[in-house]
Amino acid sequence: MSDISFSTSLDTLKEHLIGYDDGVEQFKLALLTGQHVLLVGRPGRGKSYPSRMFLGAVRGARIFRTQITAYTMPDHLVGAPIPQTYLEQGKQVYNTENGILNCDLACLEEFSDGPVALARSLNTILYERLFEVKDQDPLPASLHTAVLTANQAPHGEEWKAVWSRIAFRFTPPEVSSSWGRFQTGQVYLHTHGHAPSVPLVDMDQVKELCGQRERMEVPPGVLLVESWISGEFHRRCQQDVHLGRSGLFSSDLRRDNLFLDVICAGAVLEGRQRAEYGHIRRYLPYALPLGDDADGIAAHAILNDVLDQIVPKKILREDLELYDALGDLAQQVLQYQHNRRRGPGEFRLRLPGRPTIFSARRELLAHLASVRGSAGAGHLVEVLRQAISKISDEE
Repeated sequence: MSDISFSTSLDTLKEHLIGYDDGVEQFKLALLTGQHVLLVGRPGRGKSYPSRMFLGAVRGARIFRTQITAYTMPDHLVGAPIPQTYLEQGKQVYNTENGILNCDLACLEEFSDGPVALARSLNTILYERLFEVKDQDPLPASLHTAVLTANQAPHGEEWKAVWSRIAFRFTPPEVSSSWGRFQTGQVYLHTHGHAPSVPLVDMDQVKELCGQRERMEVPPGVLLVESWISGEFHRRCQQDVHLGRSGLFSSDLRRDNLFLDVICAGAVLEGRQRAEYGHIRRYLPYALPLGDDADGIAAHAILNDVLDQIVPKKILREDLELYDALGDLAQQVLQYQHNRRRGPGEFRLRLPGRPTIFSARRELLAHLASVRGSAGAGHLVEVLRQAISKISDEE
């Protein structure tokens, strides 16, 4: 199965999940990035059925399912301690054979019904893929992707660390139109409310495509553009009265890395060998909450405005060539920062339609001031000016 057929095969889920087109796209990206999906919404909006469809779509996967309650403890997820070992040696050794550590896919229903202490104890499993234990080295987790469901996503300082480890969030829209009810009625007549097992892709293929995503080439220009978009997006979210308080879009390395992984995963879905500028605009929105999520709607408005500044829907080839040149220069500046012992050297600036310029770092500021192009180029020039000025100040 090719990369493109992997995507089209999972599109079959959209025939069974009405209003879930964006949710299915997030699930594809979750599989290719090894991240997790939260389906959140009030009862009756459709969460358990889609979660079972998602897990049933992957053939050959080891699956762990459970429902979280106020009384759920880590032992219920990981496995119970072995009594004999504890009695004889005084060590807490867990029987993890059928627990969350030894599965490929997990379904944790009513995730927010559990105590926040339980959710926080799962942080290292969900993100670092480790389970911290008292009497032995951390136990590795083979968990690839978890699908979590919740009636609501609690806010508050204590939950920030939890939500920051769940990359994708989808709130199912309410089916209110007659056409939407007709579609859901057709699905019900074929399934009678029972999620069918529809094996569409293989777990081995998921892991193979994950490897392709990890090896995906990201040109320096694309990385420079993504870095500016990420920084500007998070800056504006912090300035927003509501989003700044929620902490959902606080800038951290996890979210920055997620943006890059999503772009690379999108390139894999399209069967490309390298990430391109178009993948930034096409796939970054999936890294934000989708569906009827108030926080997500506000964040998408900010992201769309930021994207329009640097990668608008219609952008000239000449502008992208200029981005390539600035990205190449950024790579040279980075290499110089890491190898200063080699002496000052020269930097090469290859602007489209102009002779290649070789200059020392202090002269670069003057050359960058002459760069003309789209408004987006101005933003990238300012990033480079700050980086070069910092080098000069330090020396």
